[in-house]
Amino acid sequence: MKKTVVLALCIATLSACVSQKKYQELESNCHFAQDSLLSALTICRYDLEKTTALEEDLESKVVSLRNDSLSKKRQIENLTAQNAELKQLNTNLTNKQSAMIKQQAEESKRTLAELQTAREKLQNREDELDSIQLSLEQERKNLDKIRQELGIKDNEILLKNKQIADMEEVLRKKDSTTLALRNKIEKALIGFEDQGLNIEQRDGKIYLVLDESLLFSVGKSDVAAKGQEVLKNLANVLGQNPDINIEVEGHTDNTGGAKVNWELSTKRALAISQILLENANIEGKRITVSGRGQYCPIDNSNTAEGRAKNRRSEIILTPDLQELYDILNSKE
Repeated sequence: MKKTVVLALCIATLSACVSQKKYQELESNCHFAQDSLLSALTICRYDLEKTTALEEDLESKVVSLRNDSLSKKRQIENLTAQNAELKQLNTNLTNKQSAMIKQQAEESKRTLAELQTAREKLQNREDELDSIQLSLEQERKNLDKIRQELGIKDNEILLKNKQIADMEEVLRKKDSTTLALRNKIEKALIGFEDQGLNIEQRDGKIYLVLDESLLFSVGKSDVAAKGQEVLKNLANVLGQNPDINIEVEGHTDNTGGAKVNWELSTKRALAISQILLENANIEGKRITVSGRGQYCPIDNSNTAEGRAKNRRSEIILTPDLQELYDILNSKE
């Protein structure tokens, strides 16, 4: 009540001391300051639209953005409440301004200063609120982008894992088939291991290494009777396994000249393949023939024993890998 009486007295004094022109001038200055702040706000908003934040670790961004979003939401709620309070204060001060026009000059200046301060605080709060809202919107967009990228990568990982699982299953079956085939071959060729036959399994393939003495006479490409028996027994097993591809390689030592060795190794590989093809269950498209000459030795000692090891024929049995290729080329 006492304050109301004082304000009434101040209004009466201000009415006598402050001219209408002075008041309009002060009000004009207020509007100018407000326009300047609005211009600065426009510039700030333009600058804010050009900025983006990037995070190095996508998972860290998601956690950070979620926490920041919650924090910003709380700030917005607080600032919104403060904004409402300041708007109400602005309304009260504006009403007071109308009632205090007649107050004394100093009281009028103080009131106008309070009004200006309140408006500046209100504008600052609104600017801060707009800035937070823009930042939050940008962070939401970044979060959506990160979620989308994570979703795409998850799908790619699931697809790759399925492909790997399918390939592992195929390889397991191929290894099982290859092991069973080796057992059948060893059983069919039992007794020939100590006569120049060696059977190995490596890299998913079966290697049959046959010494020259088991198949051929020196310098000849006609398969001897004992060698024909070995190859026919082998052909019986391969005829029952149509999904096995066959590579036949001929090898010589480094004596006799490169051209002669190449021709001899090729003729020997062809002779072996012809005996295998006598089995009606073996198709020619399964067989690959090559003469390697002297260029793939297994012993580089250049001794009589080493050259004897190099004069050999190799039959390489490979499971059909088309199913693996189909899995690798699958887009689904």
